[in-house]
Amino acid sequence: METKVVYKSTLFGKQSEVTIPYEDLTRHKESYLLNRKNFYIPVIVLGFFTLCSFMWRNDKDFEQDFGENRWIFWSILFLISIPIYLISLENLWKVRVQYNTYLFFFKNIPNKKEVDDFLECLFKTRDNYLRETYFFEPNKNIPYESQKSNFQWLRKSEVITGTEFQNSMKKLEEVFSSDLKKIGFN
Repeated sequence: METKVVYKSTLFGKQSEVTIPYEDLTRHKESYLLNRKNFYIPVIVLGFFTLCSFMWRNDKDFEQDFGENRWIFWSILFLISIPIYLISLENLWKVRVQYNTYLFFFKNIPNKKEVDDFLECLFKTRDNYLRETYFFEPNKNIPYESQKSNFQWLRKSEVITGTEFQNSMKKLEEVFSSDLKKIGFN
């Protein structure tokens, strides 16, 4: 949207809608590999059972018919679980939102180009909105510190470039330079 990002999610029939103002959205995306515990823990457990049953396969306490070949059963389960785990890994883009929360985007769904184009459009829309809303010529009617912190925030958020920041700060100093030299009452 023009002033914020709105997304809807559905999980087990429960819908939720979240709005994130552009002021809270950063411009950086990071690569993220989602690794789910419910897939890698069974792989580790099956690998442990496979290793243990293989190490003790000739032990006399095991039953002769199934005991010696138990490691084959665990090995098959382990080998089946590895591809399931690898398929469950998800390659995502992670975009930071305020309070160390993130928006996650699948890198390849529907395809890589569409996702990259969407994120680029999102960042451009965010930058345009923040520029139009917060980037203005220095004004004597607004407190100096407020304008200075506004320009610093825009620079930190990468909405304006370093040269734009320097130029704005010079103009701000010029506007308030006559007031800074006055001492006493008017």
